[in-house]
Amino acid sequence: MGSDAFPPFDPTQPARDAAFASAPVALCIVARDLRLLAVNARLAALAGAPVCALVGRPADDFLSGASALLNRWFDRIDAGRALHDQELSEPGGERTFLVSAAPLLDDAGSTAALSVALTDITRRRKLRAALARRERQIGAALESAGQWIWELDIPTGRVARSRHWRQAVGHATGELSDEAQHTAWSIVHPEDRPGVIRRYEQVLAGTSEVFEAVYRIADRFGRWRWILGRGRIVARDASGKPLRLLATSVDITRQKQIEEELEATVRQRERLERELVEANRRLTELSEMDALTELPNRRKFDKALARELGRSGRNEPSLALLMIDVDDFKSYNDLYGHIEGDDCLRRIAEALRGCAVRPADLVTRYGGEEFATILPDSTRHDGESVATAMLQAVRALRIPHAGSPDGIVTVSIGITVRHAEASAGGRRTDLLASADRALYAAKQAGRNRILIAGVDGSMYPVPVPDAAATDATTPGATGRG
Repeated sequence: MGSDAFPPFDPTQPARDAAFASAPVALCIVARDLRLLAVNARLAALAGAPVCALVGRPADDFLSGASALLNRWFDRIDAGRALHDQELSEPGGERTFLVSAAPLLDDAGSTAALSVALTDITRRRKLRAALARRERQIGAALESAGQWIWELDIPTGRVARSRHWRQAVGHATGELSDEAQHTAWSIVHPEDRPGVIRRYEQVLAGTSEVFEAVYRIADRFGRWRWILGRGRIVARDASGKPLRLLATSVDITRQKQIEEELEATVRQRERLERELVEANRRLTELSEMDALTELPNRRKFDKALARELGRSGRNEPSLALLMIDVDDFKSYNDLYGHIEGDDCLRRIAEALRGCAVRPADLVTRYGGEEFATILPDSTRHDGESVATAMLQAVRALRIPHAGSPDGIVTVSIGITVRHAEASAGGRRTDLLASADRALYAAKQAGRNRILIAGVDGSMYPVPVPDAAATDATTPGATGRG
């Protein structure tokens, strides 16, 4: 059939022709031989040629590759199949058109031509390509970071997650139930769920602008992975009621493992530091302890005396110092041997320790068979009282000593007292020398006795009950507070 027999383009219908010519979209009529029967102004503008130059030309002259698409459409129409819009690009991809078509029938009801509309979608396609490229970039970034995006429909409690969440935790499509996939908080560890819901409810109540929670979810192997979720409300209804929460989640399992390892390291370090402090303390104690008697040794005595002499501000005599020596101990060793001598010293040390009962009192082994005692904040009476208790306690041990006039082991004690006026006046009495002199005087006076050095250097004996009374004396009962 020729174009002069094609009824829809009868020139006697000027209204139809005018509508076709001025249509706001590019239109053309294509015959079965794929030639252009009619072209409107919009299509001529796309082609960059006048209408008269296009009519009668093959469709490929306007748009390369159009003939293949038009032939497929004619074949579909002849087969009774529907036509679908297609995208068609110019060579080089400079322009892309969305092509739509509809059959035009002749008087016999046969398809004589196609009515074709073209829409330039070049910009739309570029935007779509840019968006797809952007989505791929975002997807790659999310995947490499172990992140995904999710959106919660608040009224229904349904959640939609981007595909990256499956990749992050290793779940394949179809492995999870619909509830696990789409119900809010269903994938959260039961122990963590209350805390997550509490954070979520704070956002709903408006007490927090940002939802943030750390929780665990299971991967495909059943291992619990730590997740950090952050989001905020992105849609509300007219009354301000929250409708949608948009959030991201990131797998922080490795960070949590590092944190736990660091915490374990810190705990181990703290434990080792405590052990080191304890070991140092113990070493210090051992270095300041006499191994035989387990009393503080000379080093501890020197430190304690220096500390006490450095104290100030007291109005009463501040310190009593006792020097104690085991009488005739050399002859004891000669008679009984060193093993018995060591045992004798241990028993004496224990007796002396039981007589100085205040926490600040310090009984030490000064060296050999000599002991020394520091009594802080003590008067002369305090010193005499403790010394008397010590002398009686050693007597009460009744350790036999054939080389002693008393037949038992005894001690001699020298006492000196540091007076407040000595400190206030800037004169520090040599306490050790004073106590030593008192001890020497006690030895010279016959042993088994106590002498105290006066402020003027004179020596004064301290009365001690006789041996019979000593047997009934309770060691340590000095009467000091």
